[in-house]
Amino acid sequence: MKAQYPLAFALLSVLARLPMPLLRAVGWCFGSLAYGLNASRRRTTRTNLRLAFPEFSEVRIRGLCKAHLRNLGMALLDRVWLWFAPLPTVYARLNFKGLEHMPLAGPNARASILLVPHFAGLDAAWPAWVAARVKAGEVPPALTTIFQPQSTAWEDALFRHGRGRFAPITQYTRHEGIRPVMKALKAGSAYYCLPDNDFGSKDAVFVPFFGVPAATLTVLPRLSSALNARVIPVIAKMTPQGYAIQALPAWDHLQGESVEVYCAQMNAAIENWVRPMPEQYLFSHRRYKTRPPGEPSVY
Repeated sequence: MKAQYPLAFALLSVLARLPMPLLRAVGWCFGSLAYGLNASRRRTTRTNLRLAFPEFSEVRIRGLCKAHLRNLGMALLDRVWLWFAPLPTVYARLNFKGLEHMPLAGPNARASILLVPHFAGLDAAWPAWVAARVKAGEVPPALTTIFQPQSTAWEDALFRHGRGRFAPITQYTRHEGIRPVMKALKAGSAYYCLPDNDFGSKDAVFVPFFGVPAATLTVLPRLSSALNARVIPVIAKMTPQGYAIQALPAWDHLQGESVEVYCAQMNAAIENWVRPMPEQYLFSHRRYKTRPPGEPSVY
């Protein structure tokens, strides 16, 4: 992929060596511009925040909206050093806790699904995990994820390069379906799953998210049930030093629940992780765009 865009990748490699505070400052400015100029994104973010936090004043909603878009701007620039800085530099900025909950490498290991909600630092989670494994003298297992194709070939190449530089990772597109993921899980790969976006009513159920019915993908409970896989929540938080990643105990206790109950409990858990840092959650995504039959659009 570097061979396709040598000048762009070389430039990003140079920019990645700039001090992180400088890149964060530029990202903060990008986010501020997005808040001022991108009316659609601003409107979507405010609508989601009003739905999720009806108790918040309009002043607080506007403040959270601005903070969220600034966080997204900083996370965008953070990908420069995450994906192009020397590995020792990257690993020094990542703090991983909960390594004991994470899957081990090997074809005989139990299938594991990493539940990674859409926080600004989601692309820092697996590098932090790899770094923790390396420091512990262990080999990280292969990873599998479903990749949302980008709007241009250049962006697609960039994301595939960045997400694949830390450990063996197979990136399937949504058009390829879930069967390749199931095959990879059976072969010992861990599945990096981000199930909290709205991709329509197909393979989804309507369950509450912050008290509002939301089309919620059923991939996580279905895979967990079919393969007796552990579901391990992994939460990424942006910090002044870089990112703090926390792996939580596996959700074995949810085995056997109905798909609807499982998805409702998943959404409730994500709510609890969002509340301490709502400005870092992807409220700029149209999370409620798919409505139950007969309900009007909230946007």
